[in-house]
Amino acid sequence: MPRAIALLSCAAALLACSDHELYAGMPQHVERRHVVLEGAHNFRDLGGYPAADGRSVRWGRFYRSDALADLTAADLERVAGLGLKLVCDFRGPDEKADAPDRLPAENPPQVAELEIDVGAAQLREKIFSGDLEEFDLVDANRQFARKYVAQYAAMFERITREENLPVLVHCTGGKDRAGFASALILRSLGVPLEVVFEDFLLTNHYTADRIDSGVRMVRLLSLFRADEGKLRALMGVERENLEAAFESIDEKWGSFDAYRREGLGVSDAGLLAFRELALE
Repeated sequence: MPRAIALLSCAAALLACSDHELYAGMPQHVERRHVVLEGAHNFRDLGGYPAADGRSVRWGRFYRSDALADLTAADLERVAGLGLKLVCDFRGPDEKADAPDRLPAENPPQVAELEIDVGAAQLREKIFSGDLEEFDLVDANRQFARKYVAQYAAMFERITREENLPVLVHCTGGKDRAGFASALILRSLGVPLEVVFEDFLLTNHYTADRIDSGVRMVRLLSLFRADEGKLRALMGVERENLEAAFESIDEKWGSFDAYRREGLGVSDAGLLAFRELALE
């Protein structure tokens, strides 16, 4: 369901303009990690976060983003400069058909189709009608951890190999499915849990204008039946969403380490090797 929200938010952004300074008052890393693109607004580097053994996540190894269908020629040139070897695409079939990725034509990255289908078209209809009662991003995040563990295990099978780095994980909004993927990467690398939450919540900063304009548009098109608070929760992210995913992991597997070994298929030895690749 995060996917449909992001689509609405992106369309609505065309109706709004803002002159606020995106990085004002924010830590320096917020600007450094943001890959500024005209056609994607939540594209960022996971580097620099403090991790295991006093080391930090290498810059330029792991990226996360929203939809890539609207990348401009200049955007494609910038993305090409990142040297991506792999793109992990968590979108469902309809999403991909409606908005195919634009990727660099020269030395294009491999694409891993790790589909998590949230029924974007049906969800979009409900949102425009103002019917938000069935949306539950807390439960959706629980499902990412449990129902879709195979997709995230397939991601780890790929990203733990040096030949597949740098990697980009993405969905449509770059906030829920890709957000959980990013949280798994960071937590596996030993990034403190509070820092993992901070990265998750940065979506609300990078896409603040788009959330605002999306809320205005959906409220108008639903004849003001859509609840503003619920819309904002759906178009952005909330800490409780990711907390629910990690709580669900603890309930089923007993600990994150057990989930990493049994669910994601990353052994203790494999984790050490992954950290050697990913940390500095």
